[in-house]
Amino acid sequence: MDFGASTRATAVGAYHVTARSDAAATKGSIPVELPAAQTVQSTAAGEAVHLDLQARSEQARRDAAAAKQNAMLDDQSTRQRERDLRDVIERRLVIDPRTRTVVLQKKNKATGEMISQLPDEMLLRLRVYSRELAERSRQADETAARHYVERSA
Repeated sequence: MDFGASTRATAVGAYHVTARSDAAATKGSIPVELPAAQTVQSTAAGEAVHLDLQARSEQARRDAAAAKQNAMLDDQSTRQRERDLRDVIERRLVIDPRTRTVVLQKKNKATGEMISQLPDEMLLRLRVYSRELAERSRQADETAARHYVERSA
């Protein structure tokens, strides 16, 4: 194996260099051998960017104070809405006699309309139906046991 320097072939005459009359050389520029379509000329630099950290920190403090004030106002308005709802909504805990389940009922005091109920009325009906089926099954088992006659020889 040879690890020595190998010779590499280079392309000769890949670009044809022509002098451009529209490109003016500026101080500190580097000459390149590129075709006219691929040359680049730098533009004049714009103004320097000024960064005022003191003004930004003051703005951040003002923003934080405004956010805190808004949060406090939102909290106050939420508490007021909750107080208003307490005046309108009546909450009651009732034990349903059919299912012996604790039921939370929310009613509108002004209209007497049921707003919500937990557990739902449909679930209470399903529980009653399930208990009735279980009771009928138990009774059927008891009557079948009474009519069973043991015969021995």
